[in-house]
Amino acid sequence: MASSATPLPTLLTLHGSGSSSLIHTIQLARLTRLLKPHFNLHHLTAPYPCAAGPGVLPFFEGCGPYYRWLPSTYLNITSEQMKAGTSNIEMPPEVEELIKGAVEEVKGKGGKVVGLVGFSQGTRVSAGLMMGRELLFGESASAASSSSSSSDEEVQGLKAKYGWLQDFHFFLSVCGSFPPPLVPAGLVPLLPSSSSSSSSSDPASTSTSSKPAPFTYPKITAPTLHVLGTHDEWTWAGKLLIDACFEVEQGKSEVLTLDIGHHYPVKPEDSEKIANWAKEAYEMTSA
Repeated sequence: MASSATPLPTLLTLHGSGSSSLIHTIQLARLTRLLKPHFNLHHLTAPYPCAAGPGVLPFFEGCGPYYRWLPSTYLNITSEQMKAGTSNIEMPPEVEELIKGAVEEVKGKGGKVVGLVGFSQGTRVSAGLMMGRELLFGESASAASSSSSSSDEEVQGLKAKYGWLQDFHFFLSVCGSFPPPLVPAGLVPLLPSSSSSSSSSDPASTSTSSKPAPFTYPKITAPTLHVLGTHDEWTWAGKLLIDACFEVEQGKSEVLTLDIGHHYPVKPEDSEKIANWAKEAYEMTSA
């Protein structure tokens, strides 16, 4: 635990679609009680207004406005595209600026953002941030640089521009969304061409007739805990994101399947498992 003179390390939390930081704070209450002796939680609200999301009503009636992480131009996709991972890969600029601003705000108060907590749609954004970190500062950085058309000078420029990603050392994913992750736009050229070719400069022009591109993203090697629910109708989406983007076989990612639906765990012992993992992940990556 940090001393009284030093801020606790910070976790950014990203809510699901049709939600808000207020709602997410309430949803995270059980886990927050276990995390708050060790971390500050900085709750973000997505930039795009929308209707209440799945499972939000009626419990959070009157808690609006509600928000999502994707602009309307990103929403015209089919279930086939979801399952193939061929929808938009670029993080919307408003989202990137919002998260960068939060990191700078925490830093300005003497703190440091060390990890991410994402729920549902928020996991696509979080995974994209972790992918960006992997491309520039992770175990895959050298391979990504050599396989892209970017020069060494350009890569160094990207490291300076996106240095705010470097301290994202671990990620808690709850009820994950489908791939691809939403990668900061300036880093998409570092992805293998077969991945980046599935993205279009026109967010609304994704073709459903083209053959789906294979998952060739560099695997995210930062410690990640994926919480999946046996009663969650979207578990298939979370599994696809894991298979596409995370290193599980070498033990870098862990999958925790719980007896839950599309929500945070309710049982105290489940929350304790997650909180203990977060503490251990921080201790391991901050050593």
